[in-house]
Amino acid sequence: MKTNSPAEAEKEVIKKTIFVALIPLFFTIIMGEREALLGLIFGLSISILLFHLKRINIEKSLTMSSDKANTYIRNRYFLNFLIYFVVLAVAIKNPSIDFLAVVVGVLLMKFTIIAMAFIDNIKKSFEEKKDERKGG
Repeated sequence: MKTNSPAEAEKEVIKKTIFVALIPLFFTIIMGEREALLGLIFGLSISILLFHLKRINIEKSLTMSSDKANTYIRNRYFLNFLIYFVVLAVAIKNPSIDFLAVVVGVLLMKFTIIAMAFIDNIKKSFEEKKDERKGG
């Protein structure tokens, strides 16, 4: 993924995450698992919102001094963990939402980012080998 703007990169990651999420969403609809569907949507929406918030926080921290930015980002991470805790607590307490589906929804963006990085590294290594063959 080659973008110059954090907002463009964020948009790209969100699009790919939603595309990947269509697979489990499709299967939960077919199987009629309403609780799992709600859990996936709930977890995925929280994950997307927190990802957007992280981009905003990082951009804001770039305008601060080093010490101030360090404290600001650390506090925001604690806030993110608190939000995750509340989301998972709601999922455990609410019987109409499947807890495991919420966890999958929350982690889906992280797995998508890791998969994107893995695919980019594979593409890069193939391009380097291709360039070596042409040059040598």
